[in-house]
Amino acid sequence: MHKGQVFGLIMIASLAGALAAGADSPEGAYREEVRAGVEEIYVFRTTRTDQQRGATPACAAASLPSVSEDVYSLWSMELRASDSRVVNTHRKSVGEFHACLGQLAQDKPLDMYATGSVARIPWVGAGQCVITQAQPPARTVLALNCQINLSGLPDEYAGGMLTSNTLAPLLGREKGPTAHVPGYLSTSVVTVRLWKKPARTAASAD
Repeated sequence: MHKGQVFGLIMIASLAGALAAGADSPEGAYREEVRAGVEEIYVFRTTRTDQQRGATPACAAASLPSVSEDVYSLWSMELRASDSRVVNTHRKSVGEFHACLGQLAQDKPLDMYATGSVARIPWVGAGQCVITQAQPPARTVLALNCQINLSGLPDEYAGGMLTSNTLAPLLGREKGPTAHVPGYLSTSVVTVRLWKKPARTAASAD
C-alpha cells in the first residue's frame, strides 16, 4: 500500500472519529434535539386585539361558564445572543387564538378554554391560570401563570402543552381591549411544546 493511500485512510478514520465525537458531545446533542423533529417548540408573545363580555357563540364549546372572550394575535420575538434578553417583541405574525375565560377570583384559578393556531398548526386547549405571588410594582398590571393542555392537533402529533407568563393590563373597560401599560409586555410570553407520534416501522404497520 502506498504512503498516500495510508495517509488517506488515516484521514478518513480521523474524520469519522471526530464526527462521532461531535455527535456525542453536548453541542452535538443540542443540535440533534432540534434536528430530530420529535418535539417542536414555539416561543412567542401575544397581543390582545379584541374582547367581548359574556358567553359568546365562539365559547359555546367551552366546558366552563365563560364571562368573556379574548382574541389574541401571536408574534415572534428576537433574543440578544450574548445574554438572551428580548430585544424585539413584535417581529412577525405567527398565528392567533380565541380564549374563553371564567370568572377571576382571589385564591382561585382562572379557567380557560382556547382555540387557535401557531405556525399554521391548529389546536384546542383547556387549562387554568393562577395569580402569581410575585407582582410588578405597577398597580395597573396583574401577573399570572397559565398552563393549557392541547388537543385537536393534526394527526402527526401525539399531543402538546402551552405555558405562559402573563401580565394582564388593569386599565378599565373604557380604555379598550388593546390598551397596555407603557414599559410592560402585554399580554403573555408563551411556550408551546408539541410532540410527534413515534414513527411506525414496517413490522408495527403489519
